[in-house]
Order: sequence, then structure tokens, then C-alpha cells
Amino acid sequence: MESNIRSNCTFRDRNFKELEYPLPNDINETIRLKMQYYVINYTWEGKNYLSPIDKQFKAGGLKVLDVGCGSGEWLLNMSNEHPNCTFVGIDISSIMLNQESRPTNLGFIQCDALYGIPFPPNTFDFIYSANMFTERKEADWSFIIEDMVRCVKQGGWIELMEGAYEFINVGPIMKKLVDATKQCFISKGINLNVKPYIKGYLESTGKLGTDVFIKEAVITFWGNNLGELAFKLFKRAHISIGMHSYMNMKESEFEKMFDIIAQEVEEYRTNAKVHRFYAQKRFK
Repeated sequence: MESNIRSNCTFRDRNFKELEYPLPNDINETIRLKMQYYVINYTWEGKNYLSPIDKQFKAGGLKVLDVGCGSGEWLLNMSNEHPNCTFVGIDISSIMLNQESRPTNLGFIQCDALYGIPFPPNTFDFIYSANMFTERKEADWSFIIEDMVRCVKQGGWIELMEGAYEFINVGPIMKKLVDATKQCFISKGINLNVKPYIKGYLESTGKLGTDVFIKEAVITFWGNNLGELAFKLFKRAHISIGMHSYMNMKESEFEKMFDIIAQEVEEYRTNAKVHRFYAQKRFK
């Protein structure tokens, strides 16, 4: 397992994963991910999953895996809500899940899912993954989804919750930022619009039910405290990945641009889309 863990590098006193996507791997990013979880969870009306497995959770005994668990907020909430079920998270970063705060029914393994999920076939009743759309190339998704299908039991469910960097009612300055960010990620081989090909990869495994369910929710950037927080997280994410450098702007200029964008999201009533995909593994 040790040989499969990639090292970290440091830039401007921030830890970054030694991968081809520019995401920080430190306490600031952990805090952002925690806040992001609660904003998105509120958007989904407090639902941590949409797969129809409420009865199974109530009965207990489920084995659940979170692929790319990030800050671990989803796992911490789920493991506390369902003490009679077993939860495991995997992530490339060990800082993301504080061992001291972990309940006894929650485990964590540091590994990169691109090297394979470190469990045998048909291990889990439910496999969940969220917010990896900024981290994975399109080809990565095919491998990861296939491996998730391998590890879930027959009759078990797979669910992915992903953004698509897709916005509604965008002002001209924000559009400039959005277009530049998309190009930044494309230059690293990452297409942020994951909705079309996640559905396709789920269907192409040939091992899931006839229906891949897709649900959409909207995150509001305006109008109330939650919208203000969502916009702050949006801003922090773009600062963290150094978009000012990509756009050849000074940090002070970038801040001024976000002051204008803050006015735009109120004027245009800007929202962001987020999607959930879920499907059941067929019985043979």
C-alpha cells in the first residue's frame, strides 16, 4: 500500500498533491471541504444519499465505502447516524480525516483510487463518491466507476454526487472567470462537465440495472446567508488553485474582479448546478 501513495509538494506554504490537478492538500482545504459539504447537504434538503436503501440502513449491518472521502464530513455524519453499519473512506490525503474524531464504526485507508480500490469484489452494500469532478480526467472516471461496480455487492447501490461547473444566469465578468477556469482544467486534461460521461460510464459497465437515475439540484449564490457562504467557497476555491496567475492578474486585481462578480451574482441571481447519479448492481 505504501508504494501506491503519492507524495506531496509545497508551493507558497500550501501543500499540493503531486498530481496533475491543482488542488491544495492542507488544513485550509479541509475547512473549505467541510463547509462545502454542509452547503451542498442543505441544497439536497439534508439527504446524504438518494439511493432507495433507507430500510437497509435502518436494519443495520450495511458495509459502506466512500471513494475520495475528502474532509470526511459525509462519513462522519453517516457513521454517527447509522452506528450499526460499517463505513470506510479512502482518499489520497491522510490529513482529510482526523483519527481522533472518528467513531468506532468508521475506518480510513490512505490510497489513490486510480491504483484500484483495495478491496475484493462484492465487498460493499453501498459505494458513494462525491466532488471528484475537479480531480479526475475523463479516462480516470471509466476505471474508477468500473472498480466501484466491481467492489459493490449484487443488489447493492452506487451513487455519485458531482458538480459540473455549470451555472445559471451568469454576468459578463463571472463568465470570463468561468471560461478561463474551464480552459485551465482542460489544459490539465480535466473536463469539468462530467454529467454526460458519468452516465455513459455507469451504463457501459453492463453490470448495473437498466436505469441510471440522475437528479439535479441548484446551489444559490445570492439572497441569503447560505448563498453568501456558497459564493465565498466559490471564491476561495478559485484563489486556492491560483486562477489569478493563470489569468495573468495580480492578486489585488483578482480580488477586485471578485468584488464585481459578487455584485453580478446578486443582480443576475446566479446559481450553480449539482447532480446525483445512482444505480443498482444487477443480480446474476
